[in-house]
Amino acid sequence: MNEEERYSIQTEKIKLTLIYAAFGTIGIVTHFIRLSSPGIVFYRAILGSLFIIVAALLSGRTIDIQSMKNNFPVLVATGFFMGLNWVLQFEAFRVSSVAIGTVCYNTMPIFLIIFASIFFKEKITLKTLCCIIVAIIGVVLVSNIMSLGFNSNIALGCFYGLLGAIFYALILIYNRKLDNIKMHDKIIFQFSFSALLMAIYILIIDKNAFWFDKNITNNDLIISVICILLLGLFHTGFCYIHYFNAVKRLKAETVAILTFIDPVVALFLSFFLLKESMTPLQLLGSILILSAALANELLKTKK
Repeated sequence: MNEEERYSIQTEKIKLTLIYAAFGTIGIVTHFIRLSSPGIVFYRAILGSLFIIVAALLSGRTIDIQSMKNNFPVLVATGFFMGLNWVLQFEAFRVSSVAIGTVCYNTMPIFLIIFASIFFKEKITLKTLCCIIVAIIGVVLVSNIMSLGFNSNIALGCFYGLLGAIFYALILIYNRKLDNIKMHDKIIFQFSFSALLMAIYILIIDKNAFWFDKNITNNDLIISVICILLLGLFHTGFCYIHYFNAVKRLKAETVAILTFIDPVVALFLSFFLLKESMTPLQLLGSILILSAALANELLKTKK
């Protein structure tokens, strides 16, 4: 590897580090948006898809409708999973805390290996099984169900976070079934379908979810609008484009390690900005979950 290539790889590492740090702020940003979770997802998906469409056209790329048609059933499934994944993630933040929702959401790698063993007959090794058991113990500790029972907001937030992780893992599993479609075409369809799904839900179930609360103050309204634009255009549009470009050029092990910047930043900001706290057992559970997920990612990349 020459000096220019080494510099390029180092640049991509820095870029991916910053992107994951940005992803870690999503919980903080959504905390200040005075909309329901389906409403947030609707605007996030709309703004994200528009950003990527404009970016693709400005860079001279064409949008391949035929490749979308060829992969239509799988794209519909992944778009459906993506919408549910985001709603559950934001609901986990809302009913419990950003910290707890983030930790439970990051059990995704555990569910991914379970689904891979089901769909693709990949073997679960003893080391991987140990990671799963450690993560389960961590979830029990974080949810605090031994003291609070199953009816607490913390337990409900853990449940939403775990469901979100399941749908996230299903997105990755079904993405393997996509054939001959470019990254920006795939994302545009998935975001657009997620927006459509949320629009249908809101029109049928809760039409008020499109709008901010009537009693919202002007300051809260301004902050909410800024945050929804930030979430849609920056976190979902800009960051997704640069994320996939960086991942293509880096080793899988490097990406696996950098992934955990996201939850660490989220936990740090939730503690210092939102003043959220955890009991010692919940903190231990968080460490167990993130350690199990990281160990599993490293085992997978080495394999």
